[in-house]
Amino acid sequence: MRGAFLLAACLVLAACAGGGNNRLSKEQYAQRADAICARFNRQQPSLPSLQKVTARQVARLADRTLPLLNKTIADLRRLAPPKDVQAPADRWLAALRRLRTDAVRIRDRARANDLGGVGALVGPSQRDERAAERLAAQLGTSVCSKPS
Repeated sequence: MRGAFLLAACLVLAACAGGGNNRLSKEQYAQRADAICARFNRQQPSLPSLQKVTARQVARLADRTLPLLNKTIADLRRLAPPKDVQAPADRWLAALRRLRTDAVRIRDRARANDLGGVGALVGPSQRDERAAERLAAQLGTSVCSKPS
């Protein structure tokens, strides 16, 4: 009898603690995402003056930004949005991954001392950033949905 009670108690604890739904509410998801985005914004290196920017400065900026972007995306992926916003959350993360790809391409062009190539990539990267901001706004964020 005592063994049956312990088994039942374990099952109840498992159902309440770890085996249940760990999804956040939409408000909680937006708040936690905004906290992650705010950290990224605080840590992101500042952009040099665009009039006198060198390829080396662009490459260095990308090298410093990419690890922060990687951590931001990884932290956002760990959040569990409510089921009704899972699809837009997935699209947002995909847009952020496109931004990361843009940053790698820009860095690579800068490392090749190709400022013309960097310039050609800026427009598409800005479009990807605006798309990510729009998706973040749909998810109820206030920090992630604004330019960093």
